[in-house]
Amino acid sequence: MFSDEASIKVKAGKGGDGLVSFRREKFEPWGGPDGGNGGSGGNIFFEVDLNLNTLSDYLSTKHFESSNGTGGAKKNCAGKAGEDLVLKVPLGTKIIDSLTKELIFDLNEPNTRVLVAKGGKGGFGNSHFKTSTRQAPKFAELGEEGQGVEVDLELQLVADCAIIGIPSAGKSTLISVVSNAKPKIADYPFTTLIPNLGVVKLSEFDKNQDGSFVVADIPGLIEGASTGKGLGIQFLRHVQRAPILIHLVDILDDNFIDNYSVINNELKKFSSELATRPQFLVFNKIDAIDEEELSFKLEEFFEKFPKLKNKYYCVSAVTHKNLNSLIFDLYDFIVSHRTKIIEEIELNDVEADVTTYTPHLKNPKAFTVEKVGEKTHSDQFMDNEYTASIFEIKCPRLEQISNMTDYTNRQALARVYDVINKLGINKDLRRAGIKVGDIVLIDSKELIYRGE
Repeated sequence: MFSDEASIKVKAGKGGDGLVSFRREKFEPWGGPDGGNGGSGGNIFFEVDLNLNTLSDYLSTKHFESSNGTGGAKKNCAGKAGEDLVLKVPLGTKIIDSLTKELIFDLNEPNTRVLVAKGGKGGFGNSHFKTSTRQAPKFAELGEEGQGVEVDLELQLVADCAIIGIPSAGKSTLISVVSNAKPKIADYPFTTLIPNLGVVKLSEFDKNQDGSFVVADIPGLIEGASTGKGLGIQFLRHVQRAPILIHLVDILDDNFIDNYSVINNELKKFSSELATRPQFLVFNKIDAIDEEELSFKLEEFFEKFPKLKNKYYCVSAVTHKNLNSLIFDLYDFIVSHRTKIIEEIELNDVEADVTTYTPHLKNPKAFTVEKVGEKTHSDQFMDNEYTASIFEIKCPRLEQISNMTDYTNRQALARVYDVINKLGINKDLRRAGIKVGDIVLIDSKELIYRGE
């Protein structure tokens, strides 16, 4: 089953917890801390697979998770990292953030792999926190949660040229005889319900010629396609990838002139840029018409479109008549178009696309402090209530440490206070008017401010 759209959720693996452990061996009853670090969680990647041409695998399964890292062990042994998960998608797949609708990455190049969800960091074991003044730390870090994201997958086929035209113009027949594509062919409109890709090899037309290009057969368009009528709007976007269009016209249709105009108008309504793409005008089915009637119809056509008089082809997809000249001219044009693009890239000195996506701030230690409200707080030691101000700290590094901290462990909590002080956040808290006993909010976790 063909599908060019899917929405899924991905969740990278959680990091393993660090271990609190002390070395206990014969004759060494007071050995130092030896708790190992937890393993990092598995990442999630999207990777182009040239053997795929549909997103149908993502219609039944909507949630994907990589494995978690394991916890640290004694004798400073680190936990095992979680296995990465690689999701295979067809060439031409766009990865879009479901919430913001921003493009995360466009997988329009072969051999591309992109990281969309990074596995959580493994927590440090207590041996990591040993210092000259803290010789027996009794706390370790929790493993960090892996990144999670909801994405929309949208497939836009990548081809050197695309065949467009009304239903039953002969597009499927044409692509079947010039390439290795095997589309469904029948004598009724809308036979083609999905776009097809085929590779055209010049050696099939002349043994002495070498080279190839990719052609796409786009399902038939009708008037109103750009607004959703017929199969249009669903597949018009596949045309966007093709730099060159083959406009196939059924010369036997009584309305062949109007049909040509309708298709171009729909392209223009869908995208003004799309309407300016180079087009190869091809009149099909000349095997079923005599020379005199063909000349009359062409003359009628060029009375309305005189600028196209010297830029057209008359072919028969069924009998293969005149296909050689069309194929070789197409190939020459495609090669020159590719060369032009390469030259423009060199002239503009365009940098290569980044092949990883990791949402983060450039400076993870950057922070902001803001008073966000007040609430009644009960002092567990003095057994009285008071109104406490709430100050929110936003700082990626502090949030990471806070989320990896067991707030029930006093030594671990003391480390959070130390980090707040070392990052210089205390100064901003005092400027904001914080007092001892007020509440500090760090990514949904609360702690009571106790001063420096």
